[in-house]
Amino acid sequence: MNGINCPICNNPLSVRVAKGRKSNKPFIMLKCDVDGRHFRGFITDQAYVKKLLSEQNLNGTGKGRGVLREG
Repeated sequence: MNGINCPICNNPLSVRVAKGRKSNKPFIMLKCDVDGRHFRGFITDQAYVKKLLSEQNLNGTGKGRGVLREG
């Protein structure tokens, strides 16, 4: 997968695995590390997220940074 850049500052977006505060469901978060106000996006489709996590052997704890790669 190619890097995804911020539409405002053109720096790479970080990709993290996190869990919802109330639902405790995993999701994928994309965020501009330069300034979080530039871009913050979420992938919440549970079928897609669970498939991606199982393919990458990630558990979605929401701690630290996850690097997701299509392989």
